[in-house]
Amino acid sequence: MQAGSKEWGNLSASLEFVAERKFRLDSRVLDIGCYTGSLISDLSQTGFSDVYGVDVDSHAVARGQKLYPALEARITSYDGVTLPFAEATIDVVTMFDVLEHIPNVEKFLSQQVQRVLKPGGTLVFQTPNKYTNIPWEILIHKSFTKYKSYHMSLQSYRSLKRLLQVAGFMDIKIGKRDIVNSYYLDPLRKYLGVAALPIAVVFNKLPVALSTNYWGYCKKQEGQKFS
Repeated sequence: MQAGSKEWGNLSASLEFVAERKFRLDSRVLDIGCYTGSLISDLSQTGFSDVYGVDVDSHAVARGQKLYPALEARITSYDGVTLPFAEATIDVVTMFDVLEHIPNVEKFLSQQVQRVLKPGGTLVFQTPNKYTNIPWEILIHKSFTKYKSYHMSLQSYRSLKRLLQVAGFMDIKIGKRDIVNSYYLDPLRKYLGVAALPIAVVFNKLPVALSTNYWGYCKKQEGQKFS
């Protein structure tokens, strides 16, 4: 990641999570909510030859096009409603720290993500647990309502699984990742001080349903038509 390419979310963990799926390097990958495009840049550097990113933030996109000139034409802004890709043209869709920001997320998944994915294509995602994220957002913003303006589609483990099922996905896998690292501990220490580490250790041992973030992937059914 180049200087000036500040991203939202844990970029290194996202890159690692995609790598663990062992997709073919000629897979056509679309990162929804790419911000400046650092993830697709990193994927490109690891060998993926057909990568694209879209984001509703046109300023972040413009900055990304300057940061990664080789990918300028592949980092684009869009309206947040209609993905600018033809039907069944994408092998892998990634959505890291994105699902929670989409107002009508079920419609977007069933009508847009399903539309652009090839039959058997994969959706890879990460999204926060509503039951841990809401208290955290209240703590850092000192407001009981501010989070609702940007995290309008937070999910629990059960609601996330149902959301993906209703949107037409199969082979749904939802897990968790280690949070005892600087990405999580640094902000925790800012607000919780010395209690940050023991709290992170405890949450790290909780079952997936109670984890702070859900990491997962699922597939579009073979022969399935988008809604």
